[in-house]
Parts: sequence; C-alpha cells; structure tokens
Amino acid sequence: MKPLFKVQDYNLAEWIPFLRLVSVPFILLLIGLELRLAAAFAYFISFCTDALDGFVARTFDMESDRRGRLDSIADEFLLAAGVIGLYIFEPVFFTKHFPWFVIIIGLYIFQLLFALIRYGTYSSFHTISARAATVVQATFFMSMFFFGPQPWLFTIMIGLSLLDSVEELLLIATLPQWQAHVNGFFWLWKSQRQKNQEEIHH
Repeated sequence: MKPLFKVQDYNLAEWIPFLRLVSVPFILLLIGLELRLAAAFAYFISFCTDALDGFVARTFDMESDRRGRLDSIADEFLLAAGVIGLYIFEPVFFTKHFPWFVIIIGLYIFQLLFALIRYGTYSSFHTISARAATVVQATFFMSMFFFGPQPWLFTIMIGLSLLDSVEELLLIATLPQWQAHVNGFFWLWKSQRQKNQEEIHH
C-alpha cells in the first residue's frame, strides 16, 4: 500500500483529492470570519472536484488505492467543515438536530477504529451507498451555505448516512483483508454465494 502523504509520487488523480483536503483550512477560515457567501463558493468549488479525480483516474488509467484513501479523507474533512459551517451560520437548526450529528459521528468514529484495528488503515470501500451519502451530504451543506438548511434534504442525508455506516461496519466484519472499490454488502454476498455454488458444482 502506497504511503498516503508522499506527495512527490502523486499522479494527477491523486493530487486532486489532496488539493481538496488542503482547501479545508481555507474554507474554515472563511467560516470563522463569517464570510458566508465566500465560504459557500469555496465549498462548492472544492466539492465539484470530487467527481474530477475519479474521471481522471479512469480516463488516464491512474487509479490507485492511495487516490481512494485520499478521496475519502478529503470528503470527511470537507463534510466536517460543513458541520462547523452549520453550527456557525444556523445555530438554531444545529442545536435542534444535534443528537443526529452525535449518532452519525459516533458511528463514523467506531467504524474508523474498527477498520484501523482490522486492516491498519481506513476502510475507504467507496460503496454505492457511501458515494450516494457523500453527494447528498455535500448537497445539503452547499444548499445550507447559500439558502439555509432544507429539512427534507437533511432527513435524506441522515438516512443515507446511517445506511452507509451500517454497511461499512458489515463489510469490515466480513472482509478478512482490505479491498478497494467494493460496491456494497449485497454485491459482496452475491459474489460469495456465486463462488460457493461454483465450488459445489465442481
């Protein structure tokens, strides 16, 4: 597994999520200065690069486990900046829904520790549910910066976040070794079932 922050070895697809990660302190500075519109545009631009690194990796054959891990870390830090922005700009909404943030963050920390103990690294499976949750999470926070929090979008975000966390925990418990780009627990179960059937027939 490639060293995560050995930047001199990065290819273009790895530089993009790294720069997204580096943008987070700048976004936090704008939030701290309560420059809401500037923070909104910075958050929007940073999130838009999320699809770019995957496209570059697939198009130019630059896919790597390091890009996947950098992408996951950058996403998590960007979402954390969104939570801080919600606390600063929408304190009433944040306080009202604070228990949900405790649950989601608690599950994430538990999942992170579980993966570190089992694999010695982040899970970063890039499941379909994780990608869907990330898109909805970022959409919620971007809309919050521009227009204020949308309760219906918050509900969808919480539901997908819970689904993602539960699936990640199931995958960590099931997979003896870390794998990149696992579609989800259902696909893993289906693949294992097909493999078992082929072994029986042979």
